[in-house]
Amino acid sequence: MSSRLRLVPRSPGLYTLIVELCDRFSRVVGSLGVVELDKGLYVYVGSARGPGGLYARIRRHASREKRVRWHIDYITTWGSSRVLAAVYAVTSSDLEPRLARELEALGLEPAVRGFGCSDKPSFTHLFRCVEPLELCVDACVEAMRRLGLEPRAVALL
Repeated sequence: MSSRLRLVPRSPGLYTLIVELCDRFSRVVGSLGVVELDKGLYVYVGSARGPGGLYARIRRHASREKRVRWHIDYITTWGSSRVLAAVYAVTSSDLEPRLARELEALGLEPAVRGFGCSDKPSFTHLFRCVEPLELCVDACVEAMRRLGLEPRAVALL
């Protein structure tokens, strides 16, 4: 895990994870049933409001060893996935649905209906990014800026 992770604040906030699938993914993902994803880059939208804030949540996602709790855990515990980066912003506002809409407006492709958003009115919180990693990070930064936030990016590998 990257030593740069220590720079992430322990404040509440909003984040995106950029995850690489190094092979085709096909697994049962909780109540969603079988989820199939092509190899490539994906962006996941989440929020951190619990103890340890952004630092604790992003650190958890970057770790492969954990109890599977959220949809994204099925991907991040899979041996052919790598959490490459996170883009985050400190906020106490519930902006996940708006961030998901901004990412789609910027051209990211909705990946799986209902993924990561069973408690939100969003179509999905998982998007396919067909651009190189740097442009995926740039899209996440721009989407957060459009919401009036001050995003920061951190490499996790």
